[in-house]
Amino acid sequence: MKSNRREFLNAATGAGVSVALATALNGTSDKALARGETFDPGKSAPGDPNAITDPDREIGKPYVGWKEGELDLHFISTGSGENAFHIYPDGTTMLLDAGDWDHEHYKDGTPEFPDASKRPGERIARYISRVRPDIDKIDYVMASHFHTDHIGDPKFGAGMTEGRDPNYQLSGIAHVGEFYHFGTAFDRGYPTYDRPTPWAPGERENLVKFWEYKEKTDGLKREEFIVGALDQIKLLKEPEKYDFHVRNICRNGVLWTGKEGETIDYFERWPNNMDQKNENTRSLAIVYQYGPFRFYTGGDASGVLRDADGKDLDFEGAIGRTVGEVDVCKANHHSYKDSTPRTFTDAVNARVYCVCVWDRWHLQDNTATAMVLDEQGATKAKLMCPTCVHEGNAEMMADKAWRARLVENGGHVVVKVYDGGKKYKVYYLSHQDEAMTVNLVFGPFESKGARA
Repeated sequence: MKSNRREFLNAATGAGVSVALATALNGTSDKALARGETFDPGKSAPGDPNAITDPDREIGKPYVGWKEGELDLHFISTGSGENAFHIYPDGTTMLLDAGDWDHEHYKDGTPEFPDASKRPGERIARYISRVRPDIDKIDYVMASHFHTDHIGDPKFGAGMTEGRDPNYQLSGIAHVGEFYHFGTAFDRGYPTYDRPTPWAPGERENLVKFWEYKEKTDGLKREEFIVGALDQIKLLKEPEKYDFHVRNICRNGVLWTGKEGETIDYFERWPNNMDQKNENTRSLAIVYQYGPFRFYTGGDASGVLRDADGKDLDFEGAIGRTVGEVDVCKANHHSYKDSTPRTFTDAVNARVYCVCVWDRWHLQDNTATAMVLDEQGATKAKLMCPTCVHEGNAEMMADKAWRARLVENGGHVVVKVYDGGKKYKVYYLSHQDEAMTVNLVFGPFESKGARA
C-alpha cells in the first residue's frame, strides 16, 4: 500500500463532498433540476411506474452511501471502460472489471469523466474511497475477460513499474491495485490459461504479471472460477446473517445447465469453434440473489458460436435461459449490436438494464429494442440506464419507441437493494465532478420474488 494513502483519501473525498454538502444546504441544484427535466417519464405517461421519484429528498444531495444490510451495485462512469464496484449486505466488497485504454486517439469515444487529468484506475480508486472510506482492502477482484476496456492496456496507463518482479503497466485493475489491497482474484484463464485454447489478447499478460507480483508481495490469492458453483464467491463478514448467494454461470464457453454439477462446454462439443478468436465468448458471468432480488452480470458475453453445420448456437440466449428472470441486468457487451438478442432479454426479463458506455457504438437500436419492446412492439415497464449516451447517437435515437425508457442524463449508476432484497432503487450520481451528487432517483421498486 502506498505511504500516501491518507493524502489520497483526503483528495478523493474532501473537496468534492464539501461542494456537495453546500449544494444540499442550498436545496436542489439548478443542474440537477435541469437534468431532471431532461427525462421524466411520469410527465409523458401519467402513472408510469418508472417515473422519477424522490420521497426521501435525496436529489441534489450527496449520495447517502451504503449501510449494513444493503446490496450496492455501482457502475462507475469514467468514459474509458466498464467498471463496477459491489458492496454486499455484510460489507464484503468486489471490484468487477476496471478498464483503461488509448482514449485520446479514438474518435468515437465518449468524453472522459470528470476530465482527462487522471487515469481511469485512479478515478475508480477515488470513487471507491468515497463510498467505502473505511477500507483499504477489496475482498474480491474479477476480470470478466481479457479486453483493455475491462482490465487495462499494457501500452497505455500511468506508466510501467520499475524494480518489481515482474514489472507491468499501471493500467485498469493493476492501477487500482496501487491504492488497494486485493483479497481473492478471478479471471477466465487461471490456473492453466489454456482453455478453450492457449490464445488470448496480449493484455492478458499484463494482468497476469500484476497478479503474480501481488501474490508474492501483498497476499493476493487466485482461485479457479468453477462454472455452476454456488457461493464460491460469498459473504466474508457475517455470512449467516443474510440470505445472499452468488451462482457462477459461465466461463470460456462452458455454461451451467441449471442442474447441479451439469455443464455444457460449447468449444469441446462443437470443436469447429476452436479457431475463432472472439474473446467475448469466453466471459465470466454470475448471478446474485439477495432474498427475492436477482441480478445478472456477464462481462461482454456475446458473439457467435456455431454448430458443425455453421448454424448459430445462440450461446447468449442459452445463458439467459440458464439465468432465468432477474430484476436488474448488466447489459452484455455494452449493448453493442452483436449482443443482447431477444432470446436473452426474453429469458432474463429484467426491469432495469444497466449499460456501461464509452463508445458511440454502444447502446444500439437492435439491442435497445430487444431490451424494451416485446415482439408486438409494445413498451414494457423497463429502464435503460447507460452511464453515458454518445452525442453522435441523437439521430439514431430520434423517434424510437424505446427512447421513453432511456435515461439520457449520464452519470454513475447505482442500484441499491434493501429490506432483505425486497426493494431497490436506481440512482444517477453526477460524473461531471467528484461530489457524488444525486441527480436522479427511480423507485423504490419491488423485487419480483417479493410478489410471489
